[in-house]
Amino acid sequence: MGLLPGVFERNWQLKVLALAVAVLLWTVPRFEAQDTRVLEDIPVLVDLVDPEWARVGDPVPASVSVTLSGPARDLMALGVDRPPIYIPVAEVSKSDTTILLSRSWFRTSGLDGVVVEALDPLSVELRFEPKEDRALPLSAPLYGQLPDGYSLAGPPVITPAVATMIGPVSAFEGLDSLPLVPIDRSLVSGPGPYTQPVDTAGLEGFVVTPLEATVEFPLEVTAQRVFADQPVVLPVLPSDPQLQVRPASVTVILSGAPSLIESIAPEDLRVTVPAGQAILAPGGELRVNLVVDGVPELVTDSVPMRLVLLRRPAGQ
Repeated sequence: MGLLPGVFERNWQLKVLALAVAVLLWTVPRFEAQDTRVLEDIPVLVDLVDPEWARVGDPVPASVSVTLSGPARDLMALGVDRPPIYIPVAEVSKSDTTILLSRSWFRTSGLDGVVVEALDPLSVELRFEPKEDRALPLSAPLYGQLPDGYSLAGPPVITPAVATMIGPVSAFEGLDSLPLVPIDRSLVSGPGPYTQPVDTAGLEGFVVTPLEATVEFPLEVTAQRVFADQPVVLPVLPSDPQLQVRPASVTVILSGAPSLIESIAPEDLRVTVPAGQAILAPGGELRVNLVVDGVPELVTDSVPMRLVLLRRPAGQ
């Protein structure tokens, strides 16, 4: 029993001093120096929940100045975090709207001692448009080359063929289709199907359904077909002497899907000298490249002797 009183009596001055220091440290934050600070370029964001309208463009102005007062440490923290001002818009009544800013829309991150003293400017301009629901066809952009030995017999088949888009009316201007993310042909190892996301870049504010589609490729093993003795067709000049070409006929080789090249008749092809290259004075000669017309899309042509000699005889 005699031990405890001794503990409390020993060094009692130091114990009282320690208690006083603890109380002082607990009360110092409560009496922290107050300060005022202006935060420039605080972004203004819009929380729009009206399902019939869409916001167009940024608020004008897109940022404001906020004057704050409170504990210096809290103001310094807000200067680093720079929380935005959120404008709640539950219902839109007209396209162009002026909104008076409320100080309560600046979120002080739970710092109760901070007071919003002023906002500059006091209002912003917002622009809204009615939303439109529109179905647009999906497209599959392609790049690169198919693996050797394969050709497409037609365009890729996309399922579903259309997507539904909801957004502001003006944003649909010039938008006649919705592309998928481009597909590298070199990675196509078979007909598919391949799942590909919709390319939503630049479609902020739109709701797109669905966000992906499947793509199938009508692949066939590449074949070749030779068309011999195809005559070279020359443009007719307004005055004599007319043009001559050597050789007068060439061989055309078509490569592609068999279902495409087998349907081509020799008379479907037309080997010509472009009119823009047929500018010769009498007695002149020029080597020109031939052009093959009538080749179906997805089929390639080659002419072993594409470069021919074009001449115009001297006048009589």
